[in-house]
Amino acid sequence: METVAFILIAVIFVVAEIVLGYYMLHQTKEFVTNEQKKTLLEIQKISEAETRKVVTPIQLQSYERLVLFLERMKPDNLVLRCYEPDMSTRLLRDVMIKNIRDEYEHNLSQQLYISSQAWAYIKNAKEEIINILNSLTPKDSENITPTAYAGLIFEKMTGSQSQIEIAQEFLKKEIQQRFN
Repeated sequence: METVAFILIAVIFVVAEIVLGYYMLHQTKEFVTNEQKKTLLEIQKISEAETRKVVTPIQLQSYERLVLFLERMKPDNLVLRCYEPDMSTRLLRDVMIKNIRDEYEHNLSQQLYISSQAWAYIKNAKEEIINILNSLTPKDSENITPTAYAGLIFEKMTGSQSQIEIAQEFLKKEIQQRFN
């Protein structure tokens, strides 16, 4: 009988050790998993903060560049920048359109940092000014001087709010919403 009692006590101790071991293993696994999650969250927080430190200045620079692009597309700035004394009217128009397209292509990558709607406003502004430049150039451009042509452009752009101004206002509002 003593042997049976001894075996029974031994089995109880072994079962208790197995249960305790399983419980400890489970608790250790849960602790390690929680610690891994905490560490991952800390890494993500650091990554987000670091990303913001890098991306925010790039976004601000993008808005600045696009506002500058819109400003440079305004007819008064465009004419002053592109006009040469001995230019024909058609050449003036071609140089202004090339200037707009070159600057637009130079700023294409900026669309990554602004909303799709803001980029659409910029595209509309570019298309509007190119259409105006084309529509105001008479078929026989020799009959109009570059100065008179510039006057027609200024006349056309005065009075109503241009797509350039609408785009600038939208960019200003968007940047205020993003960074305030």
